[in-house]
Amino acid sequence: MAQANPVTHLSRQAGQLSFGTDAAGYHAGRIGYPEELFDAIFARVGPGPRILEIGPGTGLSTRSLLAREPSELVAVESDPALVDYLRREISDPRLTVVNAPFPDGQVDGVFDLVVCAAAFHWLDPQPALARIHQLLRPGGIWAMWWNAYRNPTYGDPLAQAITAMLGDVALPPSEGRDGHYSLDAALHTEALTSAGFLDVQHQHYRLDRTLTAAEARALYASYSYVRALPERRRGELLDAISNLVDREFGGRAPNVVITTAYSALRGATLPT
Repeated sequence: MAQANPVTHLSRQAGQLSFGTDAAGYHAGRIGYPEELFDAIFARVGPGPRILEIGPGTGLSTRSLLAREPSELVAVESDPALVDYLRREISDPRLTVVNAPFPDGQVDGVFDLVVCAAAFHWLDPQPALARIHQLLRPGGIWAMWWNAYRNPTYGDPLAQAITAMLGDVALPPSEGRDGHYSLDAALHTEALTSAGFLDVQHQHYRLDRTLTAAEARALYASYSYVRALPERRRGELLDAISNLVDREFGGRAPNVVITTAYSALRGATLPT
């Protein structure tokens, strides 16, 4: 029997280019990451690391990385609009923002730490991990993490209601109807191990908060799969989300945010 409402996914190219159309709106709709996440990652590297950040977007993690006193932070971003936003919003002599795709763009040098926040799903994982392995010094650390805001299986009634509204909307490669692929620890541990990384560590954090109708609208307006919709359909969906919060939740709806991080040690050689 055919699956009802099979999931379709946005192309990586379409997704990567959706965020710069309204960088300020994206930044306003999202939140940063727990300090405990950065504590766990930086406990694995020495002081003053040279860091490469892949897909920094609007800098939600970039600011936290700079606060950890790196010797240098190179941020590689493929969207020119986001590059302009980062250069305008973050002024720090340790930060270099490079407009280039990854893994094919030119990146110079060797790094102690390579990171990617909420963007790795837009990359082809095998060549990306191979390039990351090359760019890390022996014993260097690779880390990736996500905030998952739509978690219908975590007792989040707002997420359950909005998931029912999505219908045949094409989702990003990281998402299915029931949630985010970052929560699949076995999947990511196997991928990292197969790519030549060792000592994979996994952190998991939960934040319970509430959203007003305007905040819920801003959050969903920041999503690639909503931005990719035709203008009329996008407006109808966002209106429905705002109305849902006001009508069903009295103007403040619960929202469960699950932050998941993976970090791993670069092995001596790539697997053959």
